[in-house]
Order: sequence, then structure tokens, then C-alpha cells
Amino acid sequence: MLILFPNKAIAVKIFLAATIVAAAIAQFVLFVLFLDLTMILQPYPEMLGWIFSYLDARQHGDVLGYLWAPHNQHHFVIIRVLAAMDTAAFKASGILFVVAATIATIISALIIYLEFWRDKQLTGSLRALACLGPMLLLTTAAAVDCSIPTNSVFPLSVVFLIATLVLFCRGGEFAPYAGAWRVAALISAVLASLSNAVGLVIWPALLWLAWRFGVSKRWLIGIAALGTGYGLFYVSTLPSFGPGRPSRIDLDHLLKMANYLLAFLGLPLSRASELSLVARALGAALLVAAVIAILFDAIQRRPATRLHLIGIGLIIIALGVAVLAAIGRVDIDQEVKLPVRYSILVALLHIGLLALALPFLVRLATTLQRQITLLSGGTVLAGMLLVLQIMSGRYAIIDSGLIRNALTRFEQTGQVEPGMERLFPDPIFAYRALKELHKTGK
Repeated sequence: MLILFPNKAIAVKIFLAATIVAAAIAQFVLFVLFLDLTMILQPYPEMLGWIFSYLDARQHGDVLGYLWAPHNQHHFVIIRVLAAMDTAAFKASGILFVVAATIATIISALIIYLEFWRDKQLTGSLRALACLGPMLLLTTAAAVDCSIPTNSVFPLSVVFLIATLVLFCRGGEFAPYAGAWRVAALISAVLASLSNAVGLVIWPALLWLAWRFGVSKRWLIGIAALGTGYGLFYVSTLPSFGPGRPSRIDLDHLLKMANYLLAFLGLPLSRASELSLVARALGAALLVAAVIAILFDAIQRRPATRLHLIGIGLIIIALGVAVLAAIGRVDIDQEVKLPVRYSILVALLHIGLLALALPFLVRLATTLQRQITLLSGGTVLAGMLLVLQIMSGRYAIIDSGLIRNALTRFEQTGQVEPGMERLFPDPIFAYRALKELHKTGK
């Protein structure tokens, strides 16, 4: 019917576009609000090791040893720099971690928005759909990653993962200074793993983009050699894999790994036990969609837009992280349990699929009625994300309050509250370390 009243149809288009923009603004406001309400500026037991490593390095002068010292299966170079600065300037409050992670997340969201916005297929009112990209990232789960200092490892890695893809695509377009952009991408790729080992998955994605862009064999070999060499060096300087390594390889264990993989891809819904089946079904659907997208991109090899290739890169990264988590983390607990802090990594898969689907849908929206339908779908998605933000935010505030109280009582009494044992893997060391921090005035 709207096609009979073009002026009214155009007004509806504008209204829907404005609604999507308003929802994105509201979600960002909620992101900032929940970040503030869930902030925990008390030393986590895990942070105490970072702090005392810095104090020891400052006393003995072993700066390089301090920076490259492994933490589980990671090299926390960037985290250790932040720990040193936070301890020296802010008395180990954790505020510098919160600030750094928040800036990294906002920059990531801004880059994503600009890449959607600059896609030539999004024009006029349809450009409002570009807001959906950052909305998929600026969730309550990402806010908690910023508000809890120990979770900052993920936003700090994500910003370099995204920047690497964008920088390389800039250089892959054979624009002026293309070589400089590619070198910058390689530097960003190295930095991606210096706050968390998940950053190593950038190298297969980078090699894929290089192949798709048709860069010279010299660049292909160089990227492959650098990624392989750096990855081997990174892993060889880590301790042998601990309790997360597979204790056996049989059908039951493989099924558990598959269950973990689907639960991982179903985050954050898989955190709710009542949504277990729904989350795994979502994870399975996302897995199938991601594999099809990669295979289609490999087989067709059609000239692709920059947004398309960035989307493929994000999908490869997210799948790589999910597979590594399913292999390396599945035996941590008897049951399949995933922390919500991993959700920001799964968001990269959501954004990647959107980067592929949105331009395709826009190409189909050749009439005013179809454009209204597409904007209506975008409005529904934006509304769903906003509702999910509010619901998950309420639970995050409650959980962070419980954690904050548990840390305060532990600092006072040295006793771990029932149900909070996961926060204190070594409570005796943690209590002694807290007392030592008070003595040193940190």
C-alpha cells in the first residue's frame, strides 16, 4: 500500500532509519552506564601476580624478562606495561586497565562503523544500517570486559585484530603507500597477540586476505614466513600446556569438544542454563553460515569489496578462536562452562556475517518497498540488541556486586565465600600479597 503513497513511504523510511540510529545511541549510553555500574577497582587475585612481578623487576632491573614472562599460555607484554604504569601511578587500583580497555573497545566500534558507512552500496537512509555493526560489539559483555581489569586482555587484543584487517585492506587496494599500510598491518598483527594468545589467529586471516587481493608471491611468502616464525617463537617460550590439554582422545571427548565449540559460538546466550539448547542451536547455525561463507569466498573468488574481505577476515578469526578454545579449554571443568568475557570474540563472527549479508540484501532492495522491508528488519534487530543489553545489564550489575563484596570481605578476613572459589585459585598467596601491598603503600 505504501507504494501508492510515495511521500508517506519515504517518511516511513526516514523514521525507520532514525529509529535504528536512536537505538544505537541508546545502546552506547547503556554500555557506558553498565561499565560504570559493574566497575571493580580492587586487585583481583590474578592481578596480584602481575603487580609483584613488576615490583620484583623494578628491584632487579630485568625489564625484558618481566615483559616477556609467560602467563599460562599467553605473553602479556601490553598487560605488563599497563600493570607497571598502574602500580606506579595509580597504586595498583586497576583504573588504567579499565581506561585502556574502554578506549580500545570504542575505537574498535568506531572502525567497524566507518567500514560499514564507507561501503558504496549503503546509500541514503540505508546508511543507518551501518549502526548495527558497532551495536553487535558494544554489548554488556564487552562493558564487563572493560570494567573488570583482568578481562581487559580481550578488548586490547580485539582492537589490534580489527585494525590489522583494515590496515591490510587499505594496503591491498594498491593505493598510494600500499606497502606502508601492509607493514603497519603486520605490526598490528604482532601486537594483537601481546595481550592475549588468541591474537595469533590473525595470521591465517591475514594470509587469506593477501591471497584474495592477489598480492605478489613475495608478500604471500613473507606473511606466511613471518606468521609461522613468530607463532613458533611465541609458543616455544610458553610453558607446556596445563590442565586445559586434552587428557584423552575418544568419541566422548570429541563430542564434548563439539559441545564446547557450539556453546562458545552461542555466547552470550549459552551462559544461561535455561537457554542452553537455544544457544547451541544458534552456535550451530553460525558455524554452518561461517563455513559456507568461507567456502563460497574461496570457490567464487569474485572481485570483493573492502567490507566483504574484512568480514571474511573477522569470520576466520572468530572460528579460529572458537576451535582453539574447544581444544585447549574443554577439560578445564567437568562440565562445559564458558565465561561471558569470551563474548566479545564471538561478536567478531556476528559482525563478519553482517558485513557479508548486509550489502547483499541492499543489492536486492531495488524498490522503495524492499528498502522499507530491509530497514524494518534492521529496526527489529536493533530493538532485540537493545532489549538484550538491558536484560544482561541487570544480571551483570548483580554479579559484579557479589564479586565486589567477596573481594572486600576476603581482603578483610582472608576467607573465601562459598561459590566464589573461582576468584581465588591460590587464596593463601592472594591474602599475603594483599597485606604486602598495604605495607608497601600500593
